Amino acid sequence: MLTAVRGILAALSVVGFSSALHAQDFYTGKQLKLIVGTDAGGSYDMAGRLIGRHITRHIPGAPNLVVQNMPGASSLNAMNYIYNIAPQDGTVLGVVVQLIPQYYLFKDPGVRYDASKINWIGNFNSSVSVYAVASNVVIKDLSEIFQKPIMFGASNRTGSGGADILLTNNVLGTKFELITGYKGGADIDLAIERGEVQGRAAQSWDGWKSTRPDWVRDGKIKALMQVGLKRDPELPNVPLITELAKTEEQKAILNLFSSTVAFGRPLVAGPGVPRDRVEILRQAFTNMVKDPQFIKDAKTNNFDVSPVLGADLQRIVDDMLKVPEETVKKAQEAMSK
Repeated sequence: MLTAVRGILAALSVVGFSSALHAQDFYTGKQLKLIVGTDAGGSYDMAGRLIGRHITRHIPGAPNLVVQNMPGASSLNAMNYIYNIAPQDGTVLGVVVQLIPQYYLFKDPGVRYDASKINWIGNFNSSVSVYAVASNVVIKDLSEIFQKPIMFGASNRTGSGGADILLTNNVLGTKFELITGYKGGADIDLAIERGEVQGRAAQSWDGWKSTRPDWVRDGKIKALMQVGLKRDPELPNVPLITELAKTEEQKAILNLFSSTVAFGRPLVAGPGVPRDRVEILRQAFTNMVKDPQFIKDAKTNNFDVSPVLGADLQRIVDDMLKVPEETVKKAQEAMSK
């Protein structure tokens, strides 16, 4: 009997070893596609192309990789494609906006995915998000944002950027005016230059440094508020939106919103990708963010490397899904009217 059990265990060990070898060999000669869920030229696009230049060196078999932009509906088009249409074999990855878990939590009508089943590979940069305005916007004291209108540009009312403005207007009582219809972040930046709008929300501080380094260097923009779990060291005097809350209810709503910052520019894979390939991709990501070549390239593009690994992103999603329904409902209402 003991001999038979040992035989079974040995056979299982061989099967497991064979499976691991197969997973290691899978990517040899493969063509990978990395879908970026925003328009070209913005910080998400830059982040996606940065990942694309480096991650394949850390994947066994060193596959080729091409980057494709799939903008629309604040990355919902891209996420829905990766989740439902793309091959579920680990050859299609995506970089999507940090609000993807929130859209699911709020039951956005455009969502065709379950955030808890997305394979989160990692986020190399968890920079705070800021509400930034052009330097010619005169604000002598922060209390003025509760008294006079400031025009912020966004693609639409409930996507990234627009939802931020609605949130602070409805929860904190800011007087921001929302101007929508822009294709993406690059177009909003041009609108700021032309004076059509005065500011932009939902851009990370590192995103500003990457896409508009001269604006940051020359003081052409200034941050009014920041969104995150703690203040960015470069913005020590800029308050977190949670610090402006006057009630526990306001703080709970703003904390839920702020938790999405950890997702930054997340690298994701579809729900059906085999577990062994997900682990290969996660390990490749972990090795990439430690790679001096990647770190140097990131710094050249004005990105700090402050990674959140895939397993940690999964835990954050799980925690978000445990938030009381009443808090979720109030947050959703605040960001949709």
